Amino acid sequence: MLTKQKNRSTVSSAYQLIKLAWNHSQTGPESLDPTVIEKLQTQAQVAEKIIMAVLQSDAAKNQQVRQEEVNFIIEQLQQQFENPQSFTLSLQQQGLTVTQLELAIYQDLLCEKTVAAQSQDYRAASEQEALDYYQKNRAQFRHSERRNVSHILITINDLYRENSKEQARARLTQLRTLLLNDISSFPALALANSECPTALNNGLIGRVTRGQLYPQLDDVLFFMQAGTISPIIESEIGLHLLLCHEILPAGEQPEADAIKAITKQINQHRQKKCEKQWITSLLANS
Repeated sequence: MLTKQKNRSTVSSAYQLIKLAWNHSQTGPESLDPTVIEKLQTQAQVAEKIIMAVLQSDAAKNQQVRQEEVNFIIEQLQQQFENPQSFTLSLQQQGLTVTQLELAIYQDLLCEKTVAAQSQDYRAASEQEALDYYQKNRAQFRHSERRNVSHILITINDLYRENSKEQARARLTQLRTLLLNDISSFPALALANSECPTALNNGLIGRVTRGQLYPQLDDVLFFMQAGTISPIIESEIGLHLLLCHEILPAGEQPEADAIKAITKQINQHRQKKCEKQWITSLLANS
């Protein structure tokens, strides 16, 4: 277990920037437009302020983070890079050493656990509450056509030769040829080659409706047949291959499933509200 004394260190906003960049575009900060970076840097600074306030609270003393949890996050980050050298280079570009990264992850996890612990006394939604909501909002539970989809992403980054547009297209062309001969190899090829976090789940994005993906992907996906591979598609974040697993026609979610989903959503909302109130109070008194 990491020592609690690490709480006193300043959390690196560079790590928060890395997290935000991946959530925004599934890429490192060095690949983003300066305007986007500026906005994410502001968000990272706010996140760091909150984390430091949480870590200095008495509530944080009751939480623990195991070394194994930190190692797991680092391993997930490393898997997004071609090799250990490119991972280290990316850290250097953000002004982080591996030791500093470990500390930032530790503090981030400790903050998450501390905040989550403050929301355990929320009032859980009753089945009647969920049913009332469902009956008043049934239209929300009618869904349009969906596609169950996986993808392989190769990002474009001229800092690395293998990620130039020419090389990325060549790599995907080779992968597409392999898939056209053996589509069952998609999970293994996605895990080994995709530069999206979905690679950890064999490239699976899941069930989507129009508008959830980049428009360039939608324009191809919703004309594909089930069990087919797309041509190479270019989006804002790189080049993709899509695998359309199945087509799910438009319909209405069964009442029992809707009630379950509504209950979960209400409970999550109330938990988040408790967390927000606690953080607001904490910042006001810091």
